[in-house]
Parts: sequence; C-alpha cells; structure tokens
Amino acid sequence: MNERDLKLLFCNALRSGNIKYSNNFLPTTEDIRIVQEAYSRNFDLLIAAITKEPEARDYAHYNNMLVRTQLLESFARGEKCRIDCIQFYPVEIKSDDDVLDERLPNQILDAILAFGRSVLVLDKNHSKKAHVLRFLPATIICYTGIDDQFEVTSRFDRLVSNSPLTIQKAVLARALGDDHNKVYRRLVAIERIMQKLTFNQIYFENLGLTNEEIEFLQIIAGIRTPPDGRKMLSRLVMETENMKLTDYYSISDR
Repeated sequence: MNERDLKLLFCNALRSGNIKYSNNFLPTTEDIRIVQEAYSRNFDLLIAAITKEPEARDYAHYNNMLVRTQLLESFARGEKCRIDCIQFYPVEIKSDDDVLDERLPNQILDAILAFGRSVLVLDKNHSKKAHVLRFLPATIICYTGIDDQFEVTSRFDRLVSNSPLTIQKAVLARALGDDHNKVYRRLVAIERIMQKLTFNQIYFENLGLTNEEIEFLQIIAGIRTPPDGRKMLSRLVMETENMKLTDYYSISDR
C-alpha cells in the first residue's frame, strides 16, 4: 500500500489499541494527539501523548524538559496542559511503495535529536527486514497484513535527553582543582545551553534561551579567549612532515 494508506491504518490501530506487544510503550487511546506531517514535514507523523499524571522525575525526563523547554512549552500552551505531562513520539512511515535506503538512519537520528526517541512503522513486505533493522535506535512496529493489526518487533525505550555535546564535567572539574563544585556547575550550565541551542535550531528561529542564560554567555564573551590553535597546527604539520623525512632516511640507511 502507499504511505497515506499505511499512515491511516496505523492511526486507526493506535486509537483502537491494535498494536500487539506494545506493553504501554505507546500512549493509550484517550490521551493522544496526532499531528500530520509534523514540524515542517521532517517526520511523517507526530504522536503527542498527554498523561494524567506527570512523568517520573528521573534524570532523563528532567533534563529533557530543560533542553526541550521551548518545544514542550509551545505544545503545552496550545493543549492547555503541563509540560511534564507530555511525551512526543515521532514516527517514520515506510510503506511497501517506499524504498529503504541510506536516508533512514538520518531520519531516525533527526527524530532522536528533536524528540529524544524514534518510532519506525514498516509495511507488510518491509517487515521481513525488521530483524536487520532492529540494530537501529528506534522502536520498530510492523504491519501484519491483517485489517489494522500491527505488532512491535523491536523496542528502543530509552529517552535520549543529551546531545552529542555531552562533556566529562566531573573529570574536567577535578583537573581544574574544583573544590566547591563551582567549576562543575558552570560546566553544567555551558553544556545545557549548547544542548538547548542544538535542539531549538532544528525547528525554531529564535535561540530559546532564558535571560539568565544570555547574561551568562555575555559574561563569558567578556573573557579573553585562548589562541585558536592555528599556530599549533602549523607546528604539528611541520613536525609530522619531518617525521616522514626521518623515517625515509632511516629506511634508506639500512
């Protein structure tokens, strides 16, 4: 079938609870919002789950709210709900008319960077390749070919709340002689600001930073910066070139 038909079938299955082996990973029928062509067509589908009770305040969910504040706040104001009661599930739909190619890993990565998780829905024929795709960081849901029946064949239930910009703050703080966690707290602030910028620039034109965060960056901007490293790179190029010459003459002398 085509993508539109598979999408409609999946939405029906979601509303009717006909997704086997979900184990509460996907939202229930009464607390979902389905957004077609979510966010500038970057994803085929966006499922927004609004829970009755706030999410458990573990580190991943706490950090998720901090770095995706603008995204969550925008949705919460529209739906008139608390931001800690929202879960996003970006869905990539692959019908049998679609080709599974090198774009798929990028689409999954975009979903994780934007929403912290990814869901991949495969049509009946593509479902035969699910055992190969299970290594992707996505929850894979396959169409069984019967009515609106789907089943989860692979789960990736980790909420990714950090970007690739995560740094080893504790190690660096100790190396700088941090006795009272002052350095560590500032490294946390820098890391979180960079993560917010990374997430926000995917869908928003504004920075999405608080006044305190902008003031913090302004203070950093007033500090003298270290050399950019160009002189060091030139020196390393010369040293490695000399190493090649030294190795050449050492071999010739044998």
